[in-house]
Amino acid sequence: MQPISGTLSCKTETLYLLNISPSSHLALGNHISALYLNESDFSSFNGDSLMIIPWHEHKHRAKDWCEELACRMVVEPNLQDESEFLYAAQPELLRFRMTQLTVEKVMDWYQTRAEEIEHYARQVDCALSLIRLGMERNIPGLLVLCDNLVTLETLVYEARCDVTLTLKELQQMKDIEKLRLLMNSCSEDKYVTSAYQWMVPFLHRCEKQSPGVANELLKEYLVTLAKGDLKFPLKIFQHSKPDLQQKIIPDQDQLMAIALECIYTCERNDQLCLCYDLLECLPERGYGDKTEATTKLHDMVDQLEQILSVSELLEKHGLEKPISFVKNTQSSSEEARKLMVRLTRHTGRKQPPVSESHWRTLLQDMLTMQQNVYTCLDSDACYEIFTESLLCSSRLENIHLAGQMMHCSACSENPPAGIAHKGKPHYRVSYEKSIDLVLAASREYFNSSTNLTDSCMDLARCCLQLITDRPPAIQEELDLIQAVGCLEEFGVKILPLQVRLCPDRISLIKECISQSPTCYKQSTKLLGLAELLRVAGENPEERRGQVLILLVEQALRFHDYKAASMHCQELMATGYPKSWDVCSQLGQSEGYQDLATRQELMAFALTHCPPSSIELLLAASSSLQTEILYQRVNFQIHHEGGENISASPLTSKAVQEDEVGVPGSNSADLLRWTTATTMKVLSNTTTTTKAVLQAVSDGQWWKKSLTYLRPLQGQKCGGAYQIGTTANEDLEKQGCHPFYESVISNPFVAESEGTYDTYQHVPVESFAEVLLRTGKLAEAKNKGEVFPTTEVLLQLASEALPNDMTLALAYLLALPQVLDANRCFEKQSPSALSLQLAAYYYSLQIYARLAPCFRDKCHPLYRADPKELIKMVTRHVTRHEHEAWPEDLISLTKQLHCYNERLLDFTQAQILQGLRKGVDVQRFTADDQYKRETILGLAETLEESVYSIAISLAQRYSVSRWEVFMTHLEFLFTDSGLSTLEIENRAQDLHLFETLKTDPEAFHQHMVKYIYPTIGGFDHERLQYYFTLLENCGCADLGNCAIKPETHIRLLKKFKVVASGLNYKKLTDENMSPLEALEPVLSSQNILSISKLVPKIPEKDGQMLSPSSLYTIWLQKLFWTGDPHLIKQVPGSSPEWLHAYDVCMKYFDRLHPGDLITVVDAVTFSPKAVTKLSVEARKEMTRKAIKTVKHFIEKPRKRNSEDEAQEAKDSKVTYADTLNHLEKSLAHLETLSHSFILSLKNSEQETLQKYSHLYDLSRSEKEKLHDEAVAICLDGQPLAMIQQLLEVAVGPLDISPKDIVQSAIMKIISALSGGSADLGGPRDPLKVLEGVVAAVHASVDKGEELVSPEDLLEWLRPFCADDAWPVRPRIHVLQILGQSFHLTEEDSKLLVFFRTEAILKASWPQRQVDIADIENEENRYCLFMELLESSHHEAEFQHLVLLLQAWPPMKSEYVITNNPWVRLATVMLTRCTMENKEGLGNEVLKMCRSLYNTKQMLPAEGVKELCLLLLNQSLLLPSLKLLLESRDEHLHEMALEQITAVTTVNDSNCDQELLSLLLDAKLLVKCVSTPFYPRIVDHLLASLQQGRWDAEELGRHLREAGHEAEAGSLLLAVRGTHQAFRTFSTALRAAQHWV
Repeated sequence: MQPISGTLSCKTETLYLLNISPSSHLALGNHISALYLNESDFSSFNGDSLMIIPWHEHKHRAKDWCEELACRMVVEPNLQDESEFLYAAQPELLRFRMTQLTVEKVMDWYQTRAEEIEHYARQVDCALSLIRLGMERNIPGLLVLCDNLVTLETLVYEARCDVTLTLKELQQMKDIEKLRLLMNSCSEDKYVTSAYQWMVPFLHRCEKQSPGVANELLKEYLVTLAKGDLKFPLKIFQHSKPDLQQKIIPDQDQLMAIALECIYTCERNDQLCLCYDLLECLPERGYGDKTEATTKLHDMVDQLEQILSVSELLEKHGLEKPISFVKNTQSSSEEARKLMVRLTRHTGRKQPPVSESHWRTLLQDMLTMQQNVYTCLDSDACYEIFTESLLCSSRLENIHLAGQMMHCSACSENPPAGIAHKGKPHYRVSYEKSIDLVLAASREYFNSSTNLTDSCMDLARCCLQLITDRPPAIQEELDLIQAVGCLEEFGVKILPLQVRLCPDRISLIKECISQSPTCYKQSTKLLGLAELLRVAGENPEERRGQVLILLVEQALRFHDYKAASMHCQELMATGYPKSWDVCSQLGQSEGYQDLATRQELMAFALTHCPPSSIELLLAASSSLQTEILYQRVNFQIHHEGGENISASPLTSKAVQEDEVGVPGSNSADLLRWTTATTMKVLSNTTTTTKAVLQAVSDGQWWKKSLTYLRPLQGQKCGGAYQIGTTANEDLEKQGCHPFYESVISNPFVAESEGTYDTYQHVPVESFAEVLLRTGKLAEAKNKGEVFPTTEVLLQLASEALPNDMTLALAYLLALPQVLDANRCFEKQSPSALSLQLAAYYYSLQIYARLAPCFRDKCHPLYRADPKELIKMVTRHVTRHEHEAWPEDLISLTKQLHCYNERLLDFTQAQILQGLRKGVDVQRFTADDQYKRETILGLAETLEESVYSIAISLAQRYSVSRWEVFMTHLEFLFTDSGLSTLEIENRAQDLHLFETLKTDPEAFHQHMVKYIYPTIGGFDHERLQYYFTLLENCGCADLGNCAIKPETHIRLLKKFKVVASGLNYKKLTDENMSPLEALEPVLSSQNILSISKLVPKIPEKDGQMLSPSSLYTIWLQKLFWTGDPHLIKQVPGSSPEWLHAYDVCMKYFDRLHPGDLITVVDAVTFSPKAVTKLSVEARKEMTRKAIKTVKHFIEKPRKRNSEDEAQEAKDSKVTYADTLNHLEKSLAHLETLSHSFILSLKNSEQETLQKYSHLYDLSRSEKEKLHDEAVAICLDGQPLAMIQQLLEVAVGPLDISPKDIVQSAIMKIISALSGGSADLGGPRDPLKVLEGVVAAVHASVDKGEELVSPEDLLEWLRPFCADDAWPVRPRIHVLQILGQSFHLTEEDSKLLVFFRTEAILKASWPQRQVDIADIENEENRYCLFMELLESSHHEAEFQHLVLLLQAWPPMKSEYVITNNPWVRLATVMLTRCTMENKEGLGNEVLKMCRSLYNTKQMLPAEGVKELCLLLLNQSLLLPSLKLLLESRDEHLHEMALEQITAVTTVNDSNCDQELLSLLLDAKLLVKCVSTPFYPRIVDHLLASLQQGRWDAEELGRHLREAGHEAEAGSLLLAVRGTHQAFRTFSTALRAAQHWV
């Protein structure tokens, strides 16, 4: 550094002067500072180094030596500092006192000095000037202070924000606080200017201090400002648009980023317009540099547009939300759903309610929101939310609209494939979701309702009724609504919500019974209520049981045993176990006298009661059963003894029920539950059994008890073994006592038999056992009298068979008559065990008869093996069957043989069942036809084991072996799935044909009927094998076949090579053309080979095919479809078609003349030819054909005699005929260029084009032209067209237009007569006839003289006069003729006759009419009077009306009372009854109206006469209508007389039509004084909109007639004046003013 020149004192003084007191010497200090500092400056040396440049001093003189410091120190050792006093007051300035200034000290001095100036003087500008001066002198470190002072200066002097703000406070602030303070005081109109003047410089100052901080400050300021309001940030953005030269925010990326954050930060919901304005300030995509960040920002701006559109939609529907809300919730499906819900619910709460169009607009807006922003939410969810809000809007119309948005049934969600949607299908909420929405809405309405009549309940019901197919959940809600109404009917007052929340809904039923004690009689209603409430959930049995128990309890409280019994019966029928208690209560009720029912109740209670209650119930049940037993026995004794003693109804019922044998209530259940307990009760009652028998009136009561068993023989009797029979009722296992279980293989042990009690075992006894025991006791008591045990023993054996077969056998062996056992065996289901038991039983009996044993010893016979015993006895009986045995023994042997045979059948059937082929074993055993069909069915198999069984079964049951083999062969061909070679090998292995050959006719019949139809026509190999079998089995000469099997075989071998795709069955089918079968397989490669085979193939007429006919169909195929070798592709142009024709012509020499015509016509005159070929091409082809034929004529081919004979035989057409045919064809083709034909062809009408097409195809042939002309005539075309068509055609046709019309008429007559004539489609013959007649009429008018009207009448008159045909079409034919031509008198009479005949046949079929009856007016009148006298019914009168209308008007001068119409009306009214009098009056009115404006209209006298008749019958209303509808004034006066006479107006004498007639007749004025006037006025007022009557004109008529008040009142009413203002005076003034 360069040293500083100058003295120390000078330097000290300088620093002091710079630091004098700011308050007193500010100006001086600044001046001195300026002076001195102008000389002090920083200069840069060596790059970064700074130094103080010394002052340049100029002395006015040189220093004296004594003035030097060294000298002065000597003279004055304590030299005093002259500037010391300056630091005494401000010692803090001592740090600046130095001889050598440093850069840091100078910088520190500047800062300190400026701060002191601002602090003490508050003159920011002075402090700023000082700092700027230092900065000009390159003093470092002053920039921050300078910027703060500038900011402070701006705040204080320009922004005028806060004059008390100090520099220190400002320095403590953050930059963002300074910026906010700087802009806070800006007004809206000067905000932009202030931003440019203050904010932008401030940001630049901040940027110089910290690069990059300006952007962050601006962003933070704007974002914070935007949070509360976007108004000021918008101004910043508007002055930062890309198209401005001077921008506050120049960087476009920064502009978009800050704008986005401002919009999203704004918390206000009313700033949408400002957001859109702000969005307009942003640059468009493509502006400026394209960087990845810019692209991303543009994407964010695009997203902002979508978000703003959503906010706009929300604002549109009154749900304002900040932009940030949409941004923050766009990815949250939950928030999005909440927003949609709030939006729709908000719309639903609007008042007045919005319209349907508004709702649909809302839906579209929701979908737009979802598509643009809320993509996290499915569109389905939007539909669901929308539909849910409609449902919850509490308005019926909205609920119906919601129904349109849903799938309301399962079938509507999946329509049939055949139904196609027109246009875009309308979206609907899915069926499952629809159900959820409807349920939620209905439950909300239901829960909020107070009672059934609440409007919310109707809304709930309306919601539920949207779902049309009523799934369970919907039905449950509907039932709940219905249940609330039922509860109210029973007097239960409860909120619907309480009903829903009730945990135990059976309590509601209890409450109903509590509120209505006698409602137990309404079981159906209560059960229905329980079902509606879903008591016990979805368990209907539990629900019914709970309700019925409550009803029984309530009935018992009222001692209503009948009702209680009825409900208990229902409980027992359903088997509801919890009802045992109420059943036991009713069973033990002494007041209930029906002992049989009580017994059933006790039995049910015993079955289902808990163990603790069994003892008490048993005691009560035993006591009850004892009582029943006594009564039943007494009743039976008296009944059998014939005593005239009337049994009590109770006893009678018990006996009847026992005799019927219903399980659970019959005599077999007498001691079912515990016989031991019953016997105990009996023993307690009497001392011994003898006493029991004597206690009744007759000791022989057991004899009558046998009758209890007999009715049960055909039924399943409940007995001791009833529990076990269900497990072994088919006797598949041997039942035994548990004691013998270990010695019998695979036994059956009943569960009841294997259960023992700890202390004692009570054996279960059946009633039969008790009866048997009782009978034996009686037998012991009365010695010599034998108890008849057969019935009892059979019953016991049947019951014991499934559970203990040994015991059952013992019962059977005890029978008095051995053969009675058959009754038991026959009742058992067939099984190996039951059949063996029967055989064993009869073997025992036979053996015992042949070798009797002693009774006191156990014979070894009963210990022998049953199977060995059966074999031995059977063998013995078979060997000695011819011996003279006793009759009873012979009967036993027959039974043994029978059961052995049945056992053998059953065994065979078991084998069948083991095959698992679905054989019904029992039916196989019993049904011979089924047996045969089963054996033959088993033969239809490839399993060797099954086939062997079928053979053995056939041998066993005498089924023909031939049938089995034939059935197997049929199976091999039809259903085996084997190839032909496999079938052949299997047939040989099984040696089938050795047997089948024995009956060739049957074999041929089966092959033809069953096997041939199953072979495919393309399966040549199988067909060859089929015909080989016929040939080998001698069937060659059988049947009426044109081709022999040998020929079939040869043909198939060759066709298999040359035409493998041939359907051979179609070829040889007698009902089909063989050429049709050959045509698909013909080609240039095989035509020659096949032509050599066809002479062996017959046609449908029996003649053999010729090669020429084969070439005929092939050449047509070759021309139209081509051939891979000759014509490789189908022609498309005329040259190509001509080339194809040339190829075909090469084969013309192989065609007979007639076949050549067929080919040429197919090429030139077929529909294909007309469509695909030009006329010129067809002409050329015809010319070539003519040339070829001429060549054939000139140079005949060399043929052998066989060919010539064959040609002569096959064809009667010569080449000369062919040449004539072709020349005519050419001539016809020339006519196609005729102008008439071209006009038809070029016409725009399809019908005329069709005529041209038909003419082209006709080839000018007479029949075809005739048919076409008839069709043209039937279409109603002009006759001139037909004539022109016939003139254009080639050759003499001998057909005239008259012939054509006559043919058309004949066709029409045929169709009218019910024939099958073709009228060109399903057309009405009469309509067709109208067209033909019209064409003839037009022709006659033109004077063409082609057909005359007389010709038509001549052709149609026979049909019209023929009584054999229906009358109605004959009438219509004459009417058609009459409309177009003048009918002769005879034809007119005929028309009247036909009409008369048709009407008489409908109502008077017995009256035959002829032409004389209607020949003149007098005869017609006589016929009418005759029919009138015989008519008594309304239908007959209606037909008389038709008859008079069908006749010409009667012109004779009759007395008016003899007028037919008057006579008819008179008879109708006089012969009617009171019931149909009014109806007939209306019929008379209709009849008269039908005559208006006709020749038969009644004169005024006739109308008057009819009205008098109606009045005589008290039919005033139709009489008045007739009078008023007439234009005769006298009749109007008569009507007024009747109206005036009416005192009371009602529906019988007045209706709307009558009032209209009165107004039309202008009779309002004349009716003022009648009771009709008020009704006329009311009718007039109600009909004003129709404009039919002029109210003012009617008012004028009233005023003119002097009815001013009425006129005014009428006009007031017409103008809608309130009733209160229609006073008399007002009416008068109104009449004067308006009329």
